[in-house]
Amino acid sequence: MRLELKDIKGGELEQGYTCSLGEFPDLDVVAAEGGPKFGEPLVFRLRFQRLGQLVEADGCLDALVTLKCGRCLQTFEQSLTEVFALTFVPLLKDDETEEEVELETDELGLISYENEVLELQKPLQEQLLMAVPISPICKTSCRGLCHVCGTNLNVETCDCVKKVFNNKFNVLANIDFKKS
Repeated sequence: MRLELKDIKGGELEQGYTCSLGEFPDLDVVAAEGGPKFGEPLVFRLRFQRLGQLVEADGCLDALVTLKCGRCLQTFEQSLTEVFALTFVPLLKDDETEEEVELETDELGLISYENEVLELQKPLQEQLLMAVPISPICKTSCRGLCHVCGTNLNVETCDCVKKVFNNKFNVLANIDFKKS
């Protein structure tokens, strides 16, 4: 996916993209390694604003993803909707005569482009992966697995005896902190 700067007429352009998984090959690699599995289509809406050589893109993504619950380990589908912002700057040539240490555009959170063309595939793929929750939960009432036998407590109950945690600080619960 590419966008030429000359297509941003009047300094602004709204563009929608409906993509297949084939356009993001790294997502298949992530899914093969046990990560999230995205469904099709992947939908992006972007509004580009050009300010000289700087291009800002405000966007929104919509995708369906299959995840594994962090409590009960069951797979479930979740709809992702995420708002994001990208900033594109021209690729700067290295000046080897400078003695000062300069941060690279990647380190500043900027995306470089060359030849007046914005490459969108990699930044959009990154936005998809960043939209995935770190610890996904299938539902807020998920009870998880039994710590003793591993039974999924959402499906059935178990008769395991839960160990009482011996907390040495329990004696502090009886202290009355109210001044008389």
